[in-house]
Amino acid sequence: MQEALTPELNPQCGNPECSNTITDPKRRKFCCRTCTNRANYLRRGGKEYIYAVFLDKRYGLTMEAYQALVADHAGRCAICNDAPEQRLHIDHDHKSGVVRGLLCRGCNHALGNALDDPARLRAMADYLERHQQSAA
Repeated sequence: MQEALTPELNPQCGNPECSNTITDPKRRKFCCRTCTNRANYLRRGGKEYIYAVFLDKRYGLTMEAYQALVADHAGRCAICNDAPEQRLHIDHDHKSGVVRGLLCRGCNHALGNALDDPARLRAMADYLERHQQSAA
């Protein structure tokens, strides 16, 4: 019995005929759009590049300014002082857009769910304290 020959698929684009190499070195042209996009993504710096673009577009921050914020916070949440394994979230005023600090995911969500309203947050804290005393 003769085995059917199955061509190996390129892991980037799934094309069996794609060599994932530059077909025209002068133009840096790859065999397909997927491989071209992947090469550009890696050439620009991958995830860090994408995050730097996000910081600039969303908050007007450079990567250096973000890293300075992380250093100022010593890598810890400005509210609970935890040092999460994941990247800290940028807390900002939704009305003015001004960056306030860096928060862990939980604290960032808590502020968002309270609609950034200090009175609501105080009422939540009062509620918790009342129920902790009655449970004790």
